[in-house]
Amino acid sequence: MQSHSSNSTSKGSREMKRLLAFLLLAATALLAAPETMHARIPYQTTYFDSNRSYWDGIQAIYKPMGAYGDGFEEPVDLHIGADDTVYVADKGNNRIFVLGNGGTVIRTIGQDEGEGQLNSPEGVFVTPEGEVYVADSGNQRIAVFDAGGSFVREYKKPTSPLLQSEHFVPIKLVVDRRGVMYVAMNSSYQGLLRMNKEGEFMGFFGANKAQQTLLNWLKKLILNKEQLAKETASLPKPIVNISLDDEGFIYTSTAGDFGAAAIRKLNAGGVDAFKSKTFQHSHGIVDVAIDSHGFLYNVDLDFGRINIFDRNGNALFAFGFTDNNTQQYGVMGFPTSIGIDSKSNVWVTDSRTKTVHKFTRSEFGNDVMNAILLYDDGKYAESKPYWERVYARNEMFTGTYLGLGKVYLEEKNNELALSFMKEAYDTKGYSKAYWEIRLEWLQNHFIGLVLTLVAIGLLLKFTPRAIKRLLTRKPLPSALDRPLAELRNFGYVMLHPYQGFYKLKEARVSPWVIVILLVGVLVMKIVTLYGTGFLFYPVQRSQINLPNIMGLFVLPWVTWIIANYLVCSIKDGEGKFREVIQGSTYALAPYLFFSVPIVILSNVLTLDEAVLIRSLTSVMYLWMAAMFIVMTQVIHNFDFVESLKNIAITVFAIATIWLFGFIVFGLSYNLYDFVYQLYKEVNFYR
Repeated sequence: MQSHSSNSTSKGSREMKRLLAFLLLAATALLAAPETMHARIPYQTTYFDSNRSYWDGIQAIYKPMGAYGDGFEEPVDLHIGADDTVYVADKGNNRIFVLGNGGTVIRTIGQDEGEGQLNSPEGVFVTPEGEVYVADSGNQRIAVFDAGGSFVREYKKPTSPLLQSEHFVPIKLVVDRRGVMYVAMNSSYQGLLRMNKEGEFMGFFGANKAQQTLLNWLKKLILNKEQLAKETASLPKPIVNISLDDEGFIYTSTAGDFGAAAIRKLNAGGVDAFKSKTFQHSHGIVDVAIDSHGFLYNVDLDFGRINIFDRNGNALFAFGFTDNNTQQYGVMGFPTSIGIDSKSNVWVTDSRTKTVHKFTRSEFGNDVMNAILLYDDGKYAESKPYWERVYARNEMFTGTYLGLGKVYLEEKNNELALSFMKEAYDTKGYSKAYWEIRLEWLQNHFIGLVLTLVAIGLLLKFTPRAIKRLLTRKPLPSALDRPLAELRNFGYVMLHPYQGFYKLKEARVSPWVIVILLVGVLVMKIVTLYGTGFLFYPVQRSQINLPNIMGLFVLPWVTWIIANYLVCSIKDGEGKFREVIQGSTYALAPYLFFSVPIVILSNVLTLDEAVLIRSLTSVMYLWMAAMFIVMTQVIHNFDFVESLKNIAITVFAIATIWLFGFIVFGLSYNLYDFVYQLYKEVNFYR
């Protein structure tokens, strides 16, 4: 018995030792595993919803792959060769580092004494044949090396009368297929300096336009020629970086102006294909790279992100993060240049961390970018499997709805296309799908539609007659005669404004009639908010801030009444405050009557027929403006010109009232915040 107990204890002890050994081995494996397996990506990736103009979060498109700092001192520029070799200009080390695609240093260029020795190089470019062009800023030249790193030749300042006062300090450069060099000079506003293979000056190219400010315009308007000559000229911003794509287009990067013309795509004639387009997240642009498909990648110091754009310069994604004191893997300190290799890996030089960062596409990023590429090429059927994989991973990405919506539209699956286009807030695609659905419905229900319209026409024609005969036999109480006449006058004033407003001036409209009319207008405003078709009001109904919208709708009308009465009273107007309220209420008649057909048509028409709704809306507002002018003229007994003058003063008074209200609100809020903070502090130290 004892022997059996002893054997059991021994067996249990051996099993416990095995378990402990297994747990120790598992813990060791976890500790030995690379940190990146469990490390969270240190930045957020966002995408730009162009239909709603906002950025939203998404899974990582790019992930940190490595940060290479083997001997770098101040890396300021990089270029990726045709074989994916990475050339890094290190200004602090006075040399060019040549890295393999894995980040290891293969060799260095320009450190040996002699003609090829570099001094503070700030730019590097490698031709398809392997020749290395270096913007050797400290030596004020362009140095050229062969594929093996041996010095070949140099280009000094070209001889030209146009360059006599120019300092030749090249900072960036590219070389086209003909061997023509395009050189960005330090702080030069004249654009890129062009030189041929022989080093001859070929002129300036691609200069930015001088910024025309309101102050400059006022100076030209007020000052004479002598005074203008003494003013400092408004100069174009200097180009900070240059890139070249596979098709020979030259891309310039220019910081400032909140992204306006931050990236320009210049052809051989210097014409910008982007037409001075404003780029998202590009106010502090440092550099731009172009992949083999024409997508743009820029790095921006102001936003601290790497941004991806499509071939037309439309924002797609942003990733990365900049921190001046960073020691975190994948976070940039002071990015200075960007490049992209044939495998779509993004490389960024970082002078603060003295490293070169490498970011690689995620599986999700590959699917998204391939889907967008095929979509842009019009290959909708081929893009479908990519969009479906993206949709399986992220149902909130609106780009998926846009892509699949286009696919379903091509497949003639219009109902599904309509649903996806609505989710993507793509009104153009929605309009096309709706047009197809409407056409099919009309073909199947045309006779029924005609009969329905005839029935509605007959009802509109005979119903008033029937009501009139009924009222003749059974008249309403006489007490309702006056209110009903006042309500009918609402339409009469709209069609006969002068006669109608003269009647109002001589009458005292019942207050509850005024309330009914105003409630009717407010109800119609709510109907337009929630009843207008998606094509003409593409807003999610749950996101409508009804109190704010209604407040902004009512406030101008209320301040109009106050300002109009005060101004016209000062100007000897005859109108009483009650008459101004009555007239201003009846002047809203066009809004009430026109809004009904506008709302109905917005649910029936497509964007191709939008001119009808725009025309009706324009007529409505012009009619309302005419009603308020006539009201002012009649109620206050002004002539027409005098009415226009007083209305202009009224508008100024309205602006003054609003400004005063904003000031009072701001001061009141500051007072409230002060008292609240004081209350919190007293409670904290109690």
